Amino acid sequence: MKRITLGIFLSILGAVVFGQNAKVVGYFPSYRFASSTQVEYCRLTHLNLCFANPDSAGNILMPDISSVMSDALTENPDIIICISLAGGGLTSQQAEDWANLIDIPANRPAFISKIVDYVLTNNLGGVDVDLEWDRVTAGYSDFVMELDTALSPYDMIVTAAFPNQTLFANVSDAALEAFDFINIMSYDATGPWRPSSPGQHSSYTYSTNGINFWKNSAGVPREKLTLGVPFYGYDFISSTTANAFTYGSMVQKDESYADLDQVGTAYYNGRPTIESKVNLANDEVGGIMIWELGQDSFDDYSLLKTIHEKYTSLEVLTSGLCGNVLSSAILRKEIRDTYILYPNPASAYLIIKYESARAPEVIVSNSLGQRVSVESVQHIGHELYLDLKNLQSGIYFIMIMDEVQGPTMKKFVVN
Repeated sequence: MKRITLGIFLSILGAVVFGQNAKVVGYFPSYRFASSTQVEYCRLTHLNLCFANPDSAGNILMPDISSVMSDALTENPDIIICISLAGGGLTSQQAEDWANLIDIPANRPAFISKIVDYVLTNNLGGVDVDLEWDRVTAGYSDFVMELDTALSPYDMIVTAAFPNQTLFANVSDAALEAFDFINIMSYDATGPWRPSSPGQHSSYTYSTNGINFWKNSAGVPREKLTLGVPFYGYDFISSTTANAFTYGSMVQKDESYADLDQVGTAYYNGRPTIESKVNLANDEVGGIMIWELGQDSFDDYSLLKTIHEKYTSLEVLTSGLCGNVLSSAILRKEIRDTYILYPNPASAYLIIKYESARAPEVIVSNSLGQRVSVESVQHIGHELYLDLKNLQSGIYFIMIMDEVQGPTMKKFVVN
């Protein structure tokens, strides 16, 4: 069984109140961890910490992630944090280790067990697999499916990052199906490896082509795709030299550059283009992916802020934080809300007072979005009594389903 996250649990409410919901996935490489306190995690639904890699024995090597996790979870308790494996910059030794561990069937169980142990030890929400190009070797699909099977008892997700218009030959249909969602790396159409071809490396048209490929050629449903956007660009200094730079560095030079896509020979995505890509993602896929968070401008010109505010203006539910719940649609919903929960915090029982003629149905979820059951429900007059004695202390969410008013979600606390 796949992890039923709070985001999935909120999707029913999002479809009614906001119109729909979307994922906002941010990659955060370990060499950027020092800037963690500047990242506004409340604007994300998923955080991919990257990149972890195995040694030759399959032990997972990764700098300490505890501080970043603390920052993220303090600001956004419902964020889903995954460890991202591999990456596009593997050394030849790392590539050899990966091939040995996943291509030889006898080596996979112990390796996968070590990945699962790492995830559980660090209280993570899943695994992102970022093997690319010739590193996607013969054992890739079996590895993905076996990893998914190993993580399923813990309700963890498995995701992947793939190029804009390439489905690797060693990725089977069954492996694609195993992923909870796929991040389209819709950038790097050109760059330092092609310095004599200057231009935009992540145009709107390039993103449209990528979405069409993954939806129509690869056959992946829209809800299982996110559109990747870059927080960086390339400066084509000469026909032999092109250098990478961050969006944040452009804003530091001149704040007006935040709304441009090109300054001289430097090409990147400014705020208007990012907004247009959010519109595209809203129409065509299930969310936005960011490479990478540490390249942002940590101020009013932030691209993460641009993404968040654009989704909110479209009345699309993402994190439900940092103003994402304060749309006019939510306010209209609250005006119609006729349910009262008490006592809250609760201990042995919770009472739901309602005004409709027929008692509503309820779904209770914990803070991870996992559905939980209550032992009994009693109806007395226009009040629902929920027995909470089997619930542990913590934060819970209750979806109240009414055939007239529609779904309403509320939060309650069990002491």
